[in-house]
Amino acid sequence: MSIVDVAAAAGVSRQTVSNVLNGHDSYYSEATFERVTAAMRSLGYQPSRAAQTMRSRRTMQIGYHIFGEQLETMQGFTLHFLQALVKAAAEVDNQVLVFTHHRDDPLGVFKDLVARRTVDAVVLSESRVDDERARFLADSGLPFACFGRLAPDLPQQWVDVDNVAGVQPIVDLLVAEGHERLAYLGLGGDEYWKVERLEGFTAGLARHGLRVPKASVYRGTDAGIRGRARRLLTGKNPPSAIVTGSDSVGAVVVNVAHSLGLKVGSDVAVTGFDGGSLGLVTEPTLTCARIPVERISRELVARCLRQVEGGPNDDVGLLVPTEVVRGGSA
Repeated sequence: MSIVDVAAAAGVSRQTVSNVLNGHDSYYSEATFERVTAAMRSLGYQPSRAAQTMRSRRTMQIGYHIFGEQLETMQGFTLHFLQALVKAAAEVDNQVLVFTHHRDDPLGVFKDLVARRTVDAVVLSESRVDDERARFLADSGLPFACFGRLAPDLPQQWVDVDNVAGVQPIVDLLVAEGHERLAYLGLGGDEYWKVERLEGFTAGLARHGLRVPKASVYRGTDAGIRGRARRLLTGKNPPSAIVTGSDSVGAVVVNVAHSLGLKVGSDVAVTGFDGGSLGLVTEPTLTCARIPVERISRELVARCLRQVEGGPNDDVGLLVPTEVVRGGSA
């Protein structure tokens, strides 16, 4: 039983039921209140502890859900983002509660958060457009904001970067430096940002009238990327620059180039996408499209708090631009 069932029985929207549960009386009439409460009684619906105390008690904590694989060594960007999120929350006197989930029950921990009223709101990242976590939180009435785009039928509480536009200036930079033989390497998967970064590379080439062989474009596993980078760099006509879909892939390519005795930045240029700490520990440091995690974190926290303080709203999703940061790799 959820507020979706109550909304259907009362003939109102899910948002209206959430407003009634949270006491946001400026958003509904007395007649609507009676319809919603009557529907709850007829269905035997028991409001969650979160809904009962939303107005009267604040935890001053914002939850951040993290997948176990995000803590792996090659997921340095996640830690970079978490650091920015903690700082953004602290600026408005809130703390960040980091949590993960049991492998066989990804939503169980969210159900517990709602029932126990552990946090005031939740920030999500590594999301899919139709994200089951966002859908559950929306149905439960717990405020949330997402680093990544969401389906149109979900609350548009998301912030993201323009991945296509982010890669194109990297291509422009390389072409301006005289590179014409380019390649692209990225991690496999159907996540939209991975697809869009390759689209940005292709669009960047097109506006300079450049084309690359099919073998010069690859998305796959870490092992596959290492193998393809080695074959490209030892081939008859190797690329003079390799654009990658993330700093983690860029670091792999830098290591492969070093193992072949190549000097990154002169023998071959390498670029990344993220701008986290990983790109700063390569030698040389990575030239990359930097994601402005500080701005994104502040916006996510602000969106969470606007919902906590004022209830559901009509905020629309926000795309923020990346910026090119020059390192020694290109």
